[in-house]
Amino acid sequence: MIDSFFAFLISVGPIGLLLGLFFSSIIANASLFLPLPIDLLIIPLATIDFFGLGIFTPFLLGLVVGLGASIGEFSGYFVGLAGVKSFESMKKQEVEKLKLLKDKLEIVGIPLIAFFAFTPLPFDLIGVAAGLAKYSKKKFFVGCLIGKVPRYLILAYAGYFGISFLIHLFGG
Repeated sequence: MIDSFFAFLISVGPIGLLLGLFFSSIIANASLFLPLPIDLLIIPLATIDFFGLGIFTPFLLGLVVGLGASIGEFSGYFVGLAGVKSFESMKKQEVEKLKLLKDKLEIVGIPLIAFFAFTPLPFDLIGVAAGLAKYSKKKFFVGCLIGKVPRYLILAYAGYFGISFLIHLFGG
C-alpha cells in the first residue's frame, strides 16, 4: 500500500504534489474543531527530493503547507465574524466583554495568534474569537503565517533529517 502511495506521488509530479499539499493543508485547517492530521503527511514526504533541491525540499514543503494552513484557519475567523451578526441583540454587558476582547487582541493579537498557530492546541477558538472581535484580517493572517510556517518547517526538517538518520542507523 505504501509503495502504491509513493508511486502515485511520483506520477503527479512536483507541481501536482505542491498543489495537492497546498489544498490539502487548506482543507485540513479549515475543518472546525476536528483537525485533519496533515502533520503526519509532511514528515515522510520531506524525505523525497521531488524537486532536486536537496536540503531545500523540506523548506519548500514547509512554506507551501504553512501558507495553505494559514488560509485554512480563516474558517474559524469567518464563523466568529458571522456570529457578530447574531450578537447584535446582545445585552450591554456582553457588548462590553466583546469590546474588551477586541482591545486585548489589539495589544497582544499577532503574538497570541502566532503562538497558538505554532502549537497543536485548538486554534479554532482563537480564530472564532478574532472574528467575533472583528480583529483585522491582515493581522490575523500575519499571525497565522508567523506560527504555521515555522511549525511546518520544523516538521519537514524533522522528517528529512530524522528518517535519514533512522535509515542510516539501521542500515536500510
